[in-house]
Amino acid sequence: MDGEKEISVLSPTYPYERVADFPKMEPAQEIPLLICRYLMDLPMPGYTPPDNNRYPRCRLMKRLWYDVDDPLANPNPTPEQKLSMLFDGHHPTLNTDEEQAEHPQGYRLYPLQWWMQSQIEAQTSLKVYMGRETPLDDFRVEIGIIFDIYVNANLETTMGVGGLSKAYAMEKDIIDALHGVNLAGVGVMNYSRHTHGDAGSQNFYDESGTNVGRRLVMSLTYMAGGGGTVESWGVNRYE
Repeated sequence: MDGEKEISVLSPTYPYERVADFPKMEPAQEIPLLICRYLMDLPMPGYTPPDNNRYPRCRLMKRLWYDVDDPLANPNPTPEQKLSMLFDGHHPTLNTDEEQAEHPQGYRLYPLQWWMQSQIEAQTSLKVYMGRETPLDDFRVEIGIIFDIYVNANLETTMGVGGLSKAYAMEKDIIDALHGVNLAGVGVMNYSRHTHGDAGSQNFYDESGTNVGRRLVMSLTYMAGGGGTVESWGVNRYE
């Protein structure tokens, strides 16, 4: 019809017109992995992660890797050790001798909601996954980011950390590492009830009493547009 805009057959909304270029939400599924990679603090060209307990990501990785008294007295885990803790969906269980050798501490860092090893083994784990989303307007979405910190009950108060609770100490490391950080232009991480109503933290434990821990809820003001992938946000440069 005369006067109507012609819609390209290549348009993802064909035969209808998208009237505004709103942010694309599909890349948001990669945010937990992006955060996990950032928290691991891996080497980059021109950058070597400091082995200094003044840095929150250094403290966090030590507390995640070492299940010993005073984990902060130990060296920063190597890049290979840090990467070995990251859950690999292509190998969800570590059954072979080769897999176990490649992941000597098992999986401890999960970019998804997953209930597994720390429940039955004396170890520590961190799970990062998406929470409630609140559309602020047409161009901004406040996404809740949930951090579940699991510590085997036998380890929680024997780690020599300040205040005795390893889970609580790790929670503060995460806040210090992320609050106010703009993640690769994807959006800014927040820890405020003014930006997301679920923000906060609390204790939790499982019914068996095997695990205790903390659930931390932060948020990310998501403004990414034009599609994109986790690679375009710079995650692959850490490998």
